[in-house]
Amino acid sequence: MSEADQVAMLLGTAGMAEGEVYVLSEGIEIVIGRSRACPVSMRRAANYLRASPSVRDNDHDFNTVSRRHVRLFVAAGKVDIEDLSSNGTFVGGEALTGRTTIDLTLGPCSLRLGTRERFDIQLVAKDDPRIAGKEPVQSERPGAAD
Repeated sequence: MSEADQVAMLLGTAGMAEGEVYVLSEGIEIVIGRSRACPVSMRRAANYLRASPSVRDNDHDFNTVSRRHVRLFVAAGKVDIEDLSSNGTFVGGEALTGRTTIDLTLGPCSLRLGTRERFDIQLVAKDDPRIAGKEPVQSERPGAAD
């Protein structure tokens, strides 16, 4: 399959992120975090929204995700990942310090934010049913409420 027939997908695999699916456009900077201003906000995840306020407030693992935790930038089948947090970002199980580039053409990349929230970043066919009808994530929304 050619690169033109693929798109990057962010798939939540554990924690409040589990089951979330995001399409990542090339050339768009995406920040993941707890802040609602982030293009991928953990506070807009379905599991978070379904949880009671007391569960949300007392979920220590969820709270290890920083307001602005990690920055992603996809281009040419690769993803640049930059840790913005104080609680740790892990790529392929290894702690990330600063920034790294992962070649997604070699296969999926696992991403853990804090102690529990996990995602896989991978290239999928544009007609993959998991992304059917999903619009690509847009860059940050200035002035969004936290």
